[in-house]
Amino acid sequence: MDFTDKNKLVKILKGSHVADIDRKCMDSGMDLKLLMSNAGTRISDFISSSFEAENKTKSLPVTDDLGQKKYLESQSGKNNVTGTIVCGGGNNGGDGFVCAINLVKQNYQINVFCLVPPQQLKAESSFYFNELIKMKAKGTPNNLNIVFFSENPESQKSDFRESLKNSSFIVDAIFGTGLHENDIHGFATEIIGLINDARKDSKDLKIFAVDIPSGIDSDNGKVLGIAIKADFTITFGVKKLGIVNFPGLYYCGQVEIADIGIPRQFYDDYEKYFEADLEWVAAKIPERGHQSHKHSIGKLLVIAGSLGFTGAAYMVCEAAMRTGAGIVTLVCPWELNYIFETKMTEVMTLPVEQTEDGSLHFDAFTEIQAVSGKYDAIAIGPGLSRNPSTIRLVREILKKIKIPTVLDADGLKALSGPMDTNDNELYNLSHVIITPHHGEMSSILSRVNIGFENRFEANAEAAKKFKTVSLLKGPSTIISNPDGDNYINTTGDFALATAGTGDVLTGIIGSLLCQGMGLTDAAVCGAYIHGLASDIIIKQTSRTSLIATDLFEGIKKVFLEIEKQKY
Repeated sequence: MDFTDKNKLVKILKGSHVADIDRKCMDSGMDLKLLMSNAGTRISDFISSSFEAENKTKSLPVTDDLGQKKYLESQSGKNNVTGTIVCGGGNNGGDGFVCAINLVKQNYQINVFCLVPPQQLKAESSFYFNELIKMKAKGTPNNLNIVFFSENPESQKSDFRESLKNSSFIVDAIFGTGLHENDIHGFATEIIGLINDARKDSKDLKIFAVDIPSGIDSDNGKVLGIAIKADFTITFGVKKLGIVNFPGLYYCGQVEIADIGIPRQFYDDYEKYFEADLEWVAAKIPERGHQSHKHSIGKLLVIAGSLGFTGAAYMVCEAAMRTGAGIVTLVCPWELNYIFETKMTEVMTLPVEQTEDGSLHFDAFTEIQAVSGKYDAIAIGPGLSRNPSTIRLVREILKKIKIPTVLDADGLKALSGPMDTNDNELYNLSHVIITPHHGEMSSILSRVNIGFENRFEANAEAAKKFKTVSLLKGPSTIISNPDGDNYINTTGDFALATAGTGDVLTGIIGSLLCQGMGLTDAAVCGAYIHGLASDIIIKQTSRTSLIATDLFEGIKKVFLEIEKQKY
């Protein structure tokens, strides 16, 4: 993947680098007050557009003298909309002050609550606070109130509760990207709790977070004791890792990226995390011409299934066909062949030697190796069983058959447990994509457990350890390669937490590999298609009722969208 490709992706950054980037801006001659003004203005613009759109949907149709239908707003205007803006002492608070200035000028009723006294504000924040004070003093606007919390803030808390009760929206400008590791303590925890309680009490109340919800570690998404539960998060320049990783993602609501004037190259010296979108995925899917035929568009060899787990093999094969493979052949234990012959119409089978448990035997390797040259890629693992002979077979395939391979489920046992000197080649799987879930990743890395905040590091470690592309399944699926590139998938949700969906993902990725896609691209696009298939089909099934085979219909609808863009 070249640099041009990455310029088309959404960039993601650890929040701890924001201070570094601010210094770069200063060194290059940029005015930080201007950046703060841009940030606060983007927030106020987003709030204004949100309420204008809401007013339009609430407007009443009337007919004018010419018979043309027009709309009259059901509300009398912005002066009926009250907002509470809560500011901390850092740059996040300064963004909040700018937002307040703009909204007051637009006739919103704005109540500003500041958690620190004026003398504790940072320089740029203090500048815009003073502008707010000047506005209050000069024009004496009756739509602006400013309150500072004192050391004994009981009376201010009463005002704060009343403001929350009467507000249509809240702006969270308390903490920004600077919070890491240590839990929030003191008065701020009470304020955050009151804001969250207000949101529970009113379904119409909207909470807008500035850059990241206060209380979320911007480097990993960890909740630092308590955090704002936002409806919208307007983040600046690039997304932050804390926004895209759970549990932080759960607190962000709808995320919008706002350009505040920082050049993109200022973000390029840091870790490489990206998000793909449908346009990027569609461009990556191989095109087909009028002369395409089943042998030219990709042949996939699937090695899956055992007694009691025939469904896993079926789902891999069916997903591969639905994703566009020209030919799919399933290698299966010979006693199970009749099941697959009955279940699958388009897929061919290759019955081979089996163990007493009804799984693939190591002795099948010679036959598998002999036919593998006819195929463009391999999908291996789902439903294989953990029989020692079967795991030994998987290891031999990984070492001796060097065509693009996706390794999943039981097949991943080949990478865990004791290995002898003959298995050193397993640490050089440059032709392989592995797709573990959390438990399998813990086993591969010999760890007791991997927490959400450690997912990025763990996945990158696995990619480097085995020189492979590693796809760590779960909320916000992560794809990492040995070059240090990382991708976070934005599609799919808890609807996919049901048996068999991982097998479908294996089939999708295997299909993309056999069509000629590179390992990283196949993993990124495969995860995106898999999640989007779920997002589309749950509108018919519901999240709770979705089962893995429902995704086949979703895959068809995803490719309808892809083909609209490609052809």
